Amino acid sequence: MSAVHRMTDRVRRWWGTESEHLVYHFIAAPAAARPVTRDTYVRLWLTDMFLADARRQAADVFPALRASVTLSFAGGFGATKSTVLQSPPGQEAPGPRSGSLTGWLPYAGGTVAVQACLYSVKANDALRLALDIVGGFASLVAPSVSALAGIGEQVAAGIDKVESAIEEAGDSPVLLLDKEYAGAGATVDRLAPGHIVVINTPARDFDVDKLDLVSGGLRYQGAPLDGVDYLLIEIQSVRERDDWAFPELDELLRAAKEAQLRHETNRFERLRDELLVRIYTSPDLTPGDQRRVATTMRAELDDAALGAAARDEAVSIAGLIERRGLPPAEAVANLTLPELLS
Repeated sequence: MSAVHRMTDRVRRWWGTESEHLVYHFIAAPAAARPVTRDTYVRLWLTDMFLADARRQAADVFPALRASVTLSFAGGFGATKSTVLQSPPGQEAPGPRSGSLTGWLPYAGGTVAVQACLYSVKANDALRLALDIVGGFASLVAPSVSALAGIGEQVAAGIDKVESAIEEAGDSPVLLLDKEYAGAGATVDRLAPGHIVVINTPARDFDVDKLDLVSGGLRYQGAPLDGVDYLLIEIQSVRERDDWAFPELDELLRAAKEAQLRHETNRFERLRDELLVRIYTSPDLTPGDQRRVATTMRAELDDAALGAAARDEAVSIAGLIERRGLPPAEAVANLTLPELLS
């Protein structure tokens, strides 16, 4: 059994035991459109994590979150992104009580599974140090689908060792989440923009109708939620992404421009075609954006071939899009790969 499966199964067991003692609630984003297959991106974001003990014990105890998000794709392929976020000692001190759990990932119409474990850690205990090591490695993983498939297993192996030791010690996280979301017609929860709320209190003792989200913070009966552990995770969905960080593609672009400046025509043409093919087939872009970005890249490389695009004008996908913009999706909807490469 792979480390990802061991990690997933362990949290599922924990969730099965503890879920009846927790409040799970979803606060839908007002007027937000649901993700559209092959036309939108989804991202999961930690909005807040809170430990009641951190407030009571001041700087002694603080929260640490281990979260894993798995996206399923056609053909049974799945990619898992695992993240570790920790606050510095002192709940009130500035620190990563929020942050990205995934980058923008194209929604392919499958399921989005979310697992999260909220831990209570002390500044120098073994759990803190172990999560530091795993978190440092996880932060090196590029938020791309292609990177997740291979490196995700290595990150999961580190997490599996930490949580296996916790289980053997008879312990468990303070708070858990194990949920799966999908499109219309699914038997699991419906995927939609909004906030996932998990609170460490029995559901029978808590009225979710009195729970509100105000300026990104949880309130209960109009007052800040206090005295209980909780997690607040947002599901976001957009058609137009706000980041274009693709390090591997950026490296190819720089190499192509370098080849052109050195008058290495054959190498330039080979790199040009490789770059265009990789953009056109990128699993990190929606089909529409594959064509839009590839079209803009072709214009840049055509100018480079003519000596009309300086090396430093655009040496990244982000810089290229900022300078040239992208064509409307409908203008390139029927663009084929042979046409792109011609």
